[in-house]
Amino acid sequence: MTRPDQNQPSQVAAAKPGFLASRPANYVRYSIMNLFILAGIVTMALGGWWMWLGLLITIVLINMVDEIMGDAGAKEAMPATWYLDLMLWLTLPLLLILTLVCLNSIGEGKEWIDVPLRALGFDPETARGRNGLLQGTGGLISLGMFYGLGGVVVAHNLTHRPSNSLDYVIGRWLLALTWDTGFAIEHVYGHHRNVGTEKDPATARRGEYIFFFVVRSTIGQFNSGRKIEAARLKRRNLPNNLLTNMFWRGQLMTLVVIALFVYMTGPIGILYSAVAAAMGKLYLEMVNYVEHYGLVRLPGTRVEDRHSWDSHRRLSTGLTYNLPLHSHHHQFATKPFWELQQSERGAPMWPLGYVSIIFVAFVPAIWRKVSEPMLTDWDRNFASEAEKEYLKSIGQYRGGKGMSGQQKGA
Repeated sequence: MTRPDQNQPSQVAAAKPGFLASRPANYVRYSIMNLFILAGIVTMALGGWWMWLGLLITIVLINMVDEIMGDAGAKEAMPATWYLDLMLWLTLPLLLILTLVCLNSIGEGKEWIDVPLRALGFDPETARGRNGLLQGTGGLISLGMFYGLGGVVVAHNLTHRPSNSLDYVIGRWLLALTWDTGFAIEHVYGHHRNVGTEKDPATARRGEYIFFFVVRSTIGQFNSGRKIEAARLKRRNLPNNLLTNMFWRGQLMTLVVIALFVYMTGPIGILYSAVAAAMGKLYLEMVNYVEHYGLVRLPGTRVEDRHSWDSHRRLSTGLTYNLPLHSHHHQFATKPFWELQQSERGAPMWPLGYVSIIFVAFVPAIWRKVSEPMLTDWDRNFASEAEKEYLKSIGQYRGGKGMSGQQKGA
């Protein structure tokens, strides 16, 4: 994982010949998320233990297939841009259908939903009869996983298009499913400016356990988004109220989502929405955790490839619309996902796909065995001299020479 010298030839892998690198294969690859959501709609319509399947596929199948398929090549033949945009735009209506079918199976049911389900060959009454507390919980947790893996990832793409008001609004509605519309403000105008510094709540610190990070990052990003919007209104000499403040208008969007849950299932829908939203938000923060874990940058310095962890796994890059090509995204935040490339200047690389490395992070003993050598390598071969000095000053340098006494005795 040694950082390549900029005068050396690029170490980016060439696109592998064969069908998987072809345009037809990549049409399938960048359709996987929506196909996954369609499969989720079927499982929700069946009810019973099927409602856990979305979560189980994510934990078991996707991890296994991702590692078996290996990495994608660089600059492979991509689908038409209209099709890739279509995949993003379809996510919100598909997740809305998924939500309605899930809640229709958990609650008492709505005839206007039962009718099309029957026409498609499902039996909504039987599905509701199969659902008890455990089955319904599985449906909500799986729903939240779809919100995080599909909705938030697509929202991340669309909210980086603030000049396109329709895309931006669609992205915010996707974030409303996880009660997190403030992400559209904080991520674009806060995280991208402060990544790797102490000011960024979405950069995980060295040795910080993932659950503690999730809590700190969630609170920090909420407060940051609120302050960024208030500062914007002040700069423009605009009144700060519900009509002008995009942050608080986003909370109204969340209330609409909650109202939909209540309409479908009654007052307990508030709890149901909270469970699904928490699961989706958890997934977002888990991704935040592995994107920049332990990396540092001094305020005012340029954001470089070395300030993000990348992965080139074929399945997960397709499933998450190239989110793991994260270093290039931070270099060119407004580029659409299909223009993102594998780093040519050398970004640190996780040895697994993003989805797999997230699950490793939950087991501290294994996580340390994976992450500590990676941080040591980053300190030695990626960090600037100023960053090394900063790490030494806070007792977090892993590079060997010049380690603090605290580290020597560890």
